[in-house]
Amino acid sequence: MKISLLSLRVEASHRVFYRATGSSPVSWVAMSSPPKLENNDQFLALAELFHTNGLGVPQIIHKDLALGYFLMQDLGSTHLEDLYPATPIATALHTNSATHPLAEHAIKSALDTLQQLQPIRSELIPSYDRARMEMEFDLFGEWFVQKLLGVKITNEQLHLLANAKQVLVSAMLEQPQACVHRDYHCRNLLYQNDNSGQQQKIGIVDFQDALIGPALYDPASLLRDCYYTFSEQDIDSMLGHYISTSALFAKYDYDAPEDNAKIKTWFDFTAMQRQIKAVGIFARLHLRDGKSSHLEHIPTVMKHLAGVATGYSETQDLAQFFQSLQAPMKNCQALTHI
Repeated sequence: MKISLLSLRVEASHRVFYRATGSSPVSWVAMSSPPKLENNDQFLALAELFHTNGLGVPQIIHKDLALGYFLMQDLGSTHLEDLYPATPIATALHTNSATHPLAEHAIKSALDTLQQLQPIRSELIPSYDRARMEMEFDLFGEWFVQKLLGVKITNEQLHLLANAKQVLVSAMLEQPQACVHRDYHCRNLLYQNDNSGQQQKIGIVDFQDALIGPALYDPASLLRDCYYTFSEQDIDSMLGHYISTSALFAKYDYDAPEDNAKIKTWFDFTAMQRQIKAVGIFARLHLRDGKSSHLEHIPTVMKHLAGVATGYSETQDLAQFFQSLQAPMKNCQALTHI
């Protein structure tokens, strides 16, 4: 049988993916994952664990660990991103609506899927501890501010960043803890039919870095996505849907002002830490790994970060620091030639 290979989009890893098709209507996904650069053992172990717990992760059909070659179930080609209302790529913060029925249903399905993921506990899944969170925050200053923009951080700014880091990390640690995918966004989630064709299911990829950490991390990844901006009204509505169905937040009333303020603060601070980390990683991908595909998202993420940080007294100084980087960003050759 003749097999055709179609190259698929690659995100931030060293892995390469192809959709394999033949004469039958069934297709597969072939993955090349360099053993020296990727934790393939963890990928296999979590694939089995999550599949056992009913999650829509791909089943492994064949593997060659020595070479890093895998043949997997094809979860489909409809990512959540494909269902969102179209919006142009731009450097300004856009307000879009998630009220398109299919997009809204997909997002709710993805949030509901977290009710299966979050209770999972296993010795295979380490803790998302303070040291890791702080290291991730520091990627921003090192790789984006200093190395990409070429901006020297003053002692006063170092103090500001250190204080902000403690505020954000503390919020992540004090909220309920759960099994966290850690990259739960529109490009890692697929909207698919089950075998009967009657029910929609969320397919999940890129799950090998899962940890036990803040329960709002995955909702923040989804609703404050680096690749798409929802309206605050849509975010509030979808977050309310998640909270109302989560046993982890059963003691909280999202409609009560005090509980709502606590949850929204946890959510926004978690989202800020994740996006700060993401900007640092996007810069590192360009400078260290020669991958520039994520640079185009940095300006929008930075505007989003400044907008959210401005809304909290604890992070207003951080928002001003973000805003001070607008001029260096406009003069940064890497960002002006994307």
